[in-house]
Amino acid sequence: MTRRSAAPGRSPAFLRWLHALVFLGFAAGAVAGARPDWQLVLSTLRQPYPLGAPPRPMLLLGSALAVAGGTRLMWAWVRGRSASLGASWLILGGGVSAVLGAAGSPPPEPPSEPAFNIALIQWGQRVQRAMVGQLQERGEVPVLEEPWRVELERAGTARIPVRDRTFRLIPPQALMTASPEALPERLVPGTLLVYVSPDGASFELRLAGLEGGAPVILRDDTRAPLVLRGLYNPDLPDPPAHPPP
Repeated sequence: MTRRSAAPGRSPAFLRWLHALVFLGFAAGAVAGARPDWQLVLSTLRQPYPLGAPPRPMLLLGSALAVAGGTRLMWAWVRGRSASLGASWLILGGGVSAVLGAAGSPPPEPPSEPAFNIALIQWGQRVQRAMVGQLQERGEVPVLEEPWRVELERAGTARIPVRDRTFRLIPPQALMTASPEALPERLVPGTLLVYVSPDGASFELRLAGLEGGAPVILRDDTRAPLVLRGLYNPDLPDPPAHPPP
């Protein structure tokens, strides 16, 4: 008698188990490594302004490939068939992409909103101090927007970056308002709202921060809007002259 040959598309059960365990382990490692990045992506669906570093695209791609390959492998295993070569290559390719995506970059850890708001206040205070110096030196500050934007660039940026839903960095910006309480149609976190009196002798700054994932005007401990002010005071002594270099 001749031994009956195995049905096409099937391999011994031991080899199918071994193959599934090894390659599903690879897939699980890629998915576990990308977990913080996927959490950041999912949180952005609920909160449109993520903070901190963006997710790592190569790691996201690798984990997606690994999941696709693992799904095909499991489907073949449930049917009692050998996994296709394509499923194995998907898992291997996903694993390599995940390793390359994770190399040299730590997982994203979004900062808290209070930390972002505090960093924003410190940044706004740098602008306030610079403009108060101009106010005392010249008796007025600019009533046009462009000089404030220049001063904004000199002050640097807030310590914690904020991004939009596509994870593009939102640069700081200064917007002039017609009154101390006026707001733009679309409030963006990281915006400095500037009101200057018509004579240029005083100014008020408000900051757009984050609360519950939504942009809001920052408030103090009494829940009143936090305002950074500057007022020309002719009674203050002149700043000391800098010695010549």
